[in-house]
Amino acid sequence: MRGWSRQLFAAIGEGIEGRPRRKWAALQAAWAEISEPHVTAQIRRHDKEAFDIDVTQCRFAEFFRALGEPDLGALLVCEPDFDVTAAGGGEVSLTRDQTIMQGAPSCTFRYKFAPR
Repeated sequence: MRGWSRQLFAAIGEGIEGRPRRKWAALQAAWAEISEPHVTAQIRRHDKEAFDIDVTQCRFAEFFRALGEPDLGALLVCEPDFDVTAAGGGEVSLTRDQTIMQGAPSCTFRYKFAPR
């Protein structure tokens, strides 16, 4: 499943014109459009060097945790964030130290942008 996700987002990224960071931005915007109605998030930082977001409520996590399947939820919902980031081709990186799906109080998205 992880391999399929990596291949899927890589193929979508290849179909987007522009530099890797633009590819990431396009994929991220599409991914956010799907997820935003189902999460509560706070932007902590957004500038040319970084984009930091804390998700404080996630209906996806609530759903999979209620099913007793947070590992499946992480595989289907959380891990693709890294596949989207890979479209940034090294111009964008993501660290996420915790997720609600894993039982933490928030998901900590920390994107870093390479200098242009």
